Amino acid sequence: MKTTQSMTSIRFGVLLSMLSLIAIVVLFELGIRLEWTTLMLIVEIPLLVILLISFILSFMRTGLWKFTHRPLKDLDEREIALTSKSLRQAYAWFAIIVLCILLVFAVFNIAVSIVLAVSLILFAHLIPGAVIAMTEKTLRF
Repeated sequence: MKTTQSMTSIRFGVLLSMLSLIAIVVLFELGIRLEWTTLMLIVEIPLLVILLISFILSFMRTGLWKFTHRPLKDLDEREIALTSKSLRQAYAWFAIIVLCILLVFAVFNIAVSIVLAVSLILFAHLIPGAVIAMTEKTLRF
């Protein structure tokens, strides 16, 4: 991790990544259901840019992405424990969130769009790093 970034800025970047991902999906689903407007299209593009920039700054530059995707054989005992803890918490949250989304879509008989499916896959990859960023005092890997 680069030491020039404070934990506050990393957490802000992670939160911004998650919120922009949610906003992209919500806006896309509204656009499909209500009919796209020019304003929706104008807002969607900056949201994609914000997601990309915040992802690069908070996941790539800090090493969170690489750390959460590293094979276990390349980790020491402390890193294995940290990864295990973050994966357990992340996938518990992921399961609850996805099941709630799917329940709402089923109750209202809404088809799952490709954007929602891809966003959930990205979310599954981001959430372990987000758990580490939000729970650890410093990033040491």
